[in-house]
Amino acid sequence: MADILVVGAGTAGIACAILAAQAGATVTVLEKDAVIGGTLHVSAGHLSGAGTRRQRDVGIDDDTSDRHFDDVMRLSRGEADPVLVRLAVEEAPHTIDWLHDLGFAFDPSTPAIYLGHDAYSRARTVWHAAGPGQQPASPLGRAIGILETLRPAWDEQVAAGRIVPHFSTALTALIVEDGAVVGARATGPAGASAEFRSSHTVLATGGYGASPELFAELTPGHPRLVTHAWHTATGDGIVAARAAGAAIRDGEKHNYRLGMIEVEPGSGRGELARNFVGLSAAARRPDEIWVNEQGERFVDETTHDITGQERAVLGQPGHRFWLVFDEAALAGPQAPVPAGWDRDAVRARSDEGVVVWRDATPAGLAAKSGIDPAGLEQTLAAYNARIAAATSDPLGRTGTDAPLAQGPFYALALPAGVLVTFGGIHVDTQLRALDTAGCTIAGLYAAGEVVGGGATSGIAFCGGMLITPALSFGRILGRTLAAAAGRA
Repeated sequence: MADILVVGAGTAGIACAILAAQAGATVTVLEKDAVIGGTLHVSAGHLSGAGTRRQRDVGIDDDTSDRHFDDVMRLSRGEADPVLVRLAVEEAPHTIDWLHDLGFAFDPSTPAIYLGHDAYSRARTVWHAAGPGQQPASPLGRAIGILETLRPAWDEQVAAGRIVPHFSTALTALIVEDGAVVGARATGPAGASAEFRSSHTVLATGGYGASPELFAELTPGHPRLVTHAWHTATGDGIVAARAAGAAIRDGEKHNYRLGMIEVEPGSGRGELARNFVGLSAAARRPDEIWVNEQGERFVDETTHDITGQERAVLGQPGHRFWLVFDEAALAGPQAPVPAGWDRDAVRARSDEGVVVWRDATPAGLAAKSGIDPAGLEQTLAAYNARIAAATSDPLGRTGTDAPLAQGPFYALALPAGVLVTFGGIHVDTQLRALDTAGCTIAGLYAAGEVVGGGATSGIAFCGGMLITPALSFGRILGRTLAAAAGRA
């Protein structure tokens, strides 16, 4: 029997297993996939910490975990769990310095104030340098660099026999005896069921962004799932923990990442690095307008309140919207061109009429793209009249705009996309799972997205407060459980 059983070899599970094994513990790891990494294969990989060596190296020496904490609570609208946020921000600089020691290749533009989410007060967000096939100017899809940084340490402990991984092995249930979790049941690659026992079981199975059924259950009132989640993120740990009595919370805090394009309509699959348009007005002042299916504008496109924009989309039918622009806007310097595309690709794909459309008239464009024609015509007429008269915008849009009057006109459909799920297992400050009465479940711990994005980010996307806490909480559990097993 291993000292520690880790279910899931993603962000949190890898970190937990490495730290525990380095302290001398034996660790059994169950991984549903055939490879390690989980969400690290698809995430942007943003990390945030205050007081890191990387900050000091570039002359930032006035940042503190207290400032980081205050920023997270401000950006999360006070909806994040302050106890877990405090735990996360205190560990964060040590986590980033640990990656630094392991040879993490920081993008030279970092630390930065990342403008794709509501902004921190200090430059404390870092990401990996661009790899082969990645766009140097974009920080999207860089989490694979975290995985490659961790892999040598993982491989070393596997070779030493202290980490014993079981791949293509899916969790089916937790083993509960006398009120304590003493291991897990899983189905292996040949379909056979097996038991894995330990006094300490860590759930690090990720979220439920690849499970339309669980997403609908935990996020009521939300429409069809369009997701960028890794295919193993089916909520297995949440289902098993709930069956063992664990409390699940924060699903109602769910928020969407705006700008994701559904690769093929009806597929339910979004894609971040090559089919994503940056909408942050702090990074790119928009020439386009955003409309719902009635053809109506519903939000200030120029606001820097990104969370407010995300919440506004939640109020639209189907949680979807369209970017509407004209040929002059497409040819201009602020064109809404998705990552991985160029302007000619927008034109070519608009001829296909799948996720982007064009037409000589607004009414024709609306009919092709699923927008109400009368509504769009009225919206564009009012928008252009307001510009001609130089009057204020009713939604608060600021700056100097050009009219949208030079055909052809374009509409790019953007569903509300899922990158991370917000519901998860309720844990205490020692990352022990809690039941519905608030009591600890002996032998059961959780870290990573299985705890839920809402715990450390509230109703918002706080920069670096998803992957960094996953790594940090995995590290904390690796250390503490190795000590509990008498190995540290």
